[in-house]
Amino acid sequence: MSISDVGGVLRRQPIRTICVLIAILSAAGIYWLDGKIEKAAQDLDQKTAEGARLATNVSYAAQLPAQLAKLSNAGQRVKERLVHATELATNLQYFYRLEKDSGVELVELHQTTSSDGAKSTWLRRLENGTHYCRILSTSMGLVGIDRTGPVTLNITLELLGES
Repeated sequence: MSISDVGGVLRRQPIRTICVLIAILSAAGIYWLDGKIEKAAQDLDQKTAEGARLATNVSYAAQLPAQLAKLSNAGQRVKERLVHATELATNLQYFYRLEKDSGVELVELHQTTSSDGAKSTWLRRLENGTHYCRILSTSMGLVGIDRTGPVTLNITLELLGES
């Protein structure tokens, strides 16, 4: 078929030719737009999720000053209860005050504490005292052979502090 034959067919059947051209252009347009519609739908989903997140943030932002004040207050209370490693005398004084208030006699005061006549009130005062305390381990033993004699309680503990 030559070009003149194609031109003759186009002239003899103009409606069919126009319909075929419209169908081809429509198929190309649908193919081209299909990719754009999927991308636009994904973008819409992303923007919707981001908008919802921002709306939630804006609603929570009204409470931020009150929450900041509460956290700052809590942080200040924690800071007041910290043990300072450089203040050895103050740290020892804490245990001596605890000894005096509870009536428990501290035999040695090191990283581990030995106590004669340990009472549960001493542990409660230590646990609920001025500083944050965590008891790591305890062991109890008799001082001598006599079961009615004094006992020794060794407590390994940590106090929250800053260096």
